[in-house]
Parts: sequence; structure tokens; C-alpha cells
Amino acid sequence: MKFRTQRNSLLDALSKTVPIAERRSPLPILSHILIIAEQGQLTLTATDLEVGLRLMFECEVEQTGQIAVPSKKLLEITRELSSTELDVESTDQNRIKLTSGESDFQLAAMDASDYPAFPAFDNTTSALIDAKKLAYMIEKTIFASSNDESRLNLNGVLFEPNDDKMKLIATDGHRLAFINDVVGLSLESSIIVPKKSLIELDRVLESVTGNVTLGFEEKNMIISTEQFTLTMRLIDGEFPEYQQVIPQDKPQVIMVDRQKLVQALRRVAVFTSDRNKGIEINGQANRLEFKSTHPDLGTARDVIDVEYQGKDFNLLINVAYMLDAINSIDTDIIQLEYIMPGKPVIFRPNDDTDYFNLVMPMSK
Repeated sequence: MKFRTQRNSLLDALSKTVPIAERRSPLPILSHILIIAEQGQLTLTATDLEVGLRLMFECEVEQTGQIAVPSKKLLEITRELSSTELDVESTDQNRIKLTSGESDFQLAAMDASDYPAFPAFDNTTSALIDAKKLAYMIEKTIFASSNDESRLNLNGVLFEPNDDKMKLIATDGHRLAFINDVVGLSLESSIIVPKKSLIELDRVLESVTGNVTLGFEEKNMIISTEQFTLTMRLIDGEFPEYQQVIPQDKPQVIMVDRQKLVQALRRVAVFTSDRNKGIEINGQANRLEFKSTHPDLGTARDVIDVEYQGKDFNLLINVAYMLDAINSIDTDIIQLEYIMPGKPVIFRPNDDTDYFNLVMPMSK
């Protein structure tokens, strides 16, 4: 195998594949990236057996071949190069030689035949979807999914069919994010896509414009273009009955300036702790009051003006969850909805029924 590639092209591909290969695995081969040099094209593949990414880009190939290369070390070498081009050549005993300008490296590799085969999905239901829309829907929900690996069914985002639209829902049991939009793909049933897979998808979609092919089969989700294919194993589990926590009663509505609300919350959050992120909120006519108390340091209080003519209320809420919910909303004015003690607080863009975040209050 022998080829010449542009440093920036290789660096961009490695920045997307290395995070997958870097995950801990009992199989040493999975810390490597499979490089395949074909006529005029270089293909890089990384997998942890749950997420797989194959990237293709143009390359000057003098001799075809394939080899598995340590991912992290190859990225470190490529990142530090000063020349714009890199020559790569495989040698005897599974080693590769990398030359760029006056720099020269010899890197131990592994036999490509030991690398897991990239799956072929022939029975997928797929459709074209705008890459930016898909990335947007993921971004607006993924933050609410759980990091607790003991609750596998909450470690992902639910993709739920809704006529010509698709719902994405994420929850960790204390908060929930919901978005509903047209994507042009009809699912036969709901599926749960792991959070870590969607993080990799978001990384790949950063540089993609136009449409991607979004497909599903029994146990996998597949995203592809002419330049890449990303496969993600789905979570086998039941998603909670999230509809039960979404209030159906008519709420009290508070209209508030997003920036002023964020600033006030950050100020009172200074006196919360890692163990206790709770702050007290008092709602009155045209004002919200925020209070926090730290047993060792002191107290904080802040007040902002809002548009509100409902009843007075008082609640305790996790300020970190509240900030996450608000920061995911793009509009300058946001809508807070409150019903009664013990019921969740809803945060949504002004007059938008297709996207909202929900945060459960804390017990006093």
C-alpha cells in the first residue's frame, strides 16, 4: 500500500473516526483505524461494535492495499505536521512509514484481516432528510437523556413516528425534551438511539450540507452520504410512558426575556453546590424572584420583571436543569408554563407547540 494525501483531508477524517476507536475495548484491534487505499480513494473505518463510521475521500494512490493503524497515534502525528502533504507506505511486518517534508515516522500496525467487517444493510427503510434539520432535532433533545448506564432505556433519544412528522424525545427521569418535525420518513415503530451514537452523528454532520440518507433496520440506524456511512446499534428496551408527565391542564403562562432569565439564574446558582442544585422561585404579578442558600457560604436573591398576571406560586427546582432547558431555546422571549405544586414546569419558544422542555420540581 502506498498513497499521498492532503494533511487537512486526513486530519478531518481522523477527527471524526478517532473518538469511536478511542473507546475502551478488550479487543486491541478496535483501538485502530482500518485504512483502505483503492484507486483514487482512501477509506477510513472505525468501530466499537456498537457505532461504526466509514469515511471516504479522494487520494493519490500509487499502490492499493489495507492496514489497521493505531488511531490516536496517527491523529497525533497528523496534527503536528507542518507540511500540507503526507506520504504513507506500508512495509514488512505490519508497519507503515509516514513522510511529510523533513518529518519521518515508522508506526507499528496490525493486519487488516483481523479488523471487524463493516456491516452491509440490505433491508433498510430509508429516506432523504436535511442534514441540518436532523442535527437540529438531535441538539434540541440529547442533553435531556440520562448518563446513568444502569438505566439503559434512558441512555438515548426516542424516535417516534407521528404521521408525516417524527418526534424525538429524551428524558433522564427528572426532565424531558420534546421536538416534533417533518422529516419525510415513516417508521413502523418507535426506536431508541443511544446518546453516545448521536454524539458521533452530530460530530459527522457538522460539515455536511444538503441531504443525508436516514435509514433503519431491525437493530440499527444508518446515516449515509457519498462521503460517509455511520451505523448505530439501537437500544433494546422500552422507553417510559413520557406522555403521562406532560401536563394536559391549562397552565399559567409567564413571558420572560431569555437573556435576563439566564443571567439571574447564573447569579443565584453561585450559592448552590454540587450535591444540591435547587433554587427557590417565587412567582408574582409581573415578577419572578429567585433564591438560593448554601449552608456554609451564604444566600443569594435576584428579581426580574416578566409578563405574568396569574396566581402567586412557589417552587423548588434544579437550576442546572433549568439552564439547560433555557439555553436550548433560540428565541429572545421564552414561555414558561406552570400549573400547580408538584407538576412540571414547561419551557418553550414563544408560541411554538412543536418544541418544549420540561423540568420536574424538587421536593422541599
